[in-house]
Amino acid sequence: MWGANHLPQTNVLPLVDLVITHGGNNTLTESFYFGKRMIVLPLFVDQLDNGQRLKETGLGFLFQPYEVTQQELLKGIERALGDELLKRRMCAISKRIQASKSQEKVAEFVESIAVKYGKQNGKC
Repeated sequence: MWGANHLPQTNVLPLVDLVITHGGNNTLTESFYFGKRMIVLPLFVDQLDNGQRLKETGLGFLFQPYEVTQQELLKGIERALGDELLKRRMCAISKRIQASKSQEKVAEFVESIAVKYGKQNGKC
């Protein structure tokens, strides 16, 4: 464990075995990209749905942050780290995401929209 004024999450994720998160979209997406198992302690909005979906699909563990006991969380960490099937599933998801050309496709799409609609020069 370490701390700093600025610590880019995408530099840290490749180094860890488990991500404990509130379940926001960015952390989930980046955790999937790097194939990391997750424990979600959602607080509000998208985090609640993300945590529930991870639980339903068996791709992560969900705990209620204001209700989980220390013992329950520690058992969850042990389960997550010991789940070899989940580790393999996350690794396969990571490989599929990293092999896709989705970032280039999105960039090309955004650029095409900018070119198409940029000609209006801000006019409605």
